[in-house]
Amino acid sequence: MTTTLPRRPRLLADVRTAVTMPRIDVVASYGTPAEDAIVRYLTRPHPRYRIVGNKAVGAALLSLHEFGDVDEYLASLRSARRRARRASRLGYTVAPFDPNDRGSQLLAIHTSLPERQGQPMHPSYLDDAAVYEIGPRIEYIGVLHDDVLVAYSELRLAGEIVVMNRVMGHGEHLADGIMFLLMAGIVDHAKAVHPETRYVFYDMFFGAGDGLREFKTRVGFRPHFVHWKRESTHPSEIADA
Repeated sequence: MTTTLPRRPRLLADVRTAVTMPRIDVVASYGTPAEDAIVRYLTRPHPRYRIVGNKAVGAALLSLHEFGDVDEYLASLRSARRRARRASRLGYTVAPFDPNDRGSQLLAIHTSLPERQGQPMHPSYLDDAAVYEIGPRIEYIGVLHDDVLVAYSELRLAGEIVVMNRVMGHGEHLADGIMFLLMAGIVDHAKAVHPETRYVFYDMFFGAGDGLREFKTRVGFRPHFVHWKRESTHPSEIADA
């Protein structure tokens, strides 16, 4: 009885959120095989609620087109702005990196905490010989301190979205605000290098633990009901025609 009561108010709140959340169309593929694979993953039937797509109801999106630059992004996020600035003052910086050059540092991040979101680390994160995929549509952004990687995310570009995967920080540095600085760095990178993108996608709100959901909210993500689309032609090709 005591284990179910705390979940009921949250379930009711999630139902209200699902009814009122924005419903939008988002292009996740312009026809490349890698993008099409992402669309198939996003739209396959939900494992529990088969009538909806896997990543349709409650998708955590940050709308990049609603602000001009990273300073404008942080202007409305007081907590995130304060924590990102703290990390900067402490000497942390953000930069793209090659994960295959920093395997030991990635492993140190993965093993710095015994659990993430109440779950033990998946064995794939503990492989000290792991080889990471990189390419024009797969990038890695990291937070560094004295040229040592302390936080990172894998970014996959697909259609109008930047997909955040493997969002990880070293346990000994989390209190310094490194994850907020990482998010600001991702926004800055997306706006400067990939201005055609319109959203950052950070998985789902529903099903995420309280701590992760709070972090997503603090850095500007909001739940959406998304119709993931595939377009056969990139807008730049139409403009050049």
